[in-house]
Amino acid sequence: MIKLTLTLCLTIVVLLGGGGCTTITSDPSDFQKASEAYDKEDYATALREWKSLAEQGNARAQVRLGEMYAYGNGVKQSFNLKHPATRI
Repeated sequence: MIKLTLTLCLTIVVLLGGGGCTTITSDPSDFQKASEAYDKEDYATALREWKSLAEQGNARAQVRLGEMYAYGNGVKQSFNLKHPATRI
């Protein structure tokens, strides 16, 4: 049930936040920096970088940001669709 809920939340984040197809205008190294920080459990850096990229329309960053909220990594766990992360 949790996997289904997680999948639905992430799908909604991508569809609402990314509008389906998005042009990535940010530097790919920014996404990589966030990914490396996340892997090292430096969630504050990952959150800051992915949030910035997500606000620019980067769909991959929007998904990763949604995962952080879904799993509660570095942020309060939330499946709330009214959460700010779903309104990017």
